[in-house]
Amino acid sequence: MVRIKELTNTDTGTFAFRTSTGSLYRIALGNSPSLTRLPADQDPEAAYRTTGVSVLRMDTQEIPLLGIGRLKVGERAVLFLDIVGDGLTVTARDTSEVVSIHLLKNHRPI
Repeated sequence: MVRIKELTNTDTGTFAFRTSTGSLYRIALGNSPSLTRLPADQDPEAAYRTTGVSVLRMDTQEIPLLGIGRLKVGERAVLFLDIVGDGLTVTARDTSEVVSIHLLKNHRPI
């Protein structure tokens, strides 16, 4: 498994990243960028054990990704999404701290 420290808007490929709450995200970068959040499938880190993990309305749904503000191990991710689906309305989503990023498929343009 190829581990990565940071993703930016210029990267291409399909990746997974996990946050401190235990949530797992699939992010596809390239010609049709998208983000899919999966509910936590493992225990959160100690700092999040008493706060609980949110269940989001669009969990498991692929959402068009308009851009990455920040996606770096050790920091909160900031992502810009097209939740409405009109290509104009930007929704900013931030996460708990990213604990890992890894490549899911061959690192080549989508």
